[in-house]
Amino acid sequence: MPQVQKTDQSGEMTQLFIQFVMMQHQQTLFALGKHPNAPQSAPPANPALAKAFIDQLGMIREKTRGNLTPDEERVIDSALGELRLKYVEATQS
Repeated sequence: MPQVQKTDQSGEMTQLFIQFVMMQHQQTLFALGKHPNAPQSAPPANPALAKAFIDQLGMIREKTRGNLTPDEERVIDSALGELRLKYVEATQS
């Protein structure tokens, strides 16, 4: 059975968590067609995929509640807030 990570190992776990959130953030922006550096060959927007990424990040946020460092909380809350707003903008236009 997996054990809960109790130590930070010099910030390594925090960095990995933040990298994970940022990767999900980037993928969601691509799925929304809102990535600022999207290549010309990028696929068209896929709001259903974007919603799946947002829902997954929301689930991770809920499942980790009370176990995140302040930096981790700030990053995931900021990413979720921005992505939810962009999703609403993209699907209502």
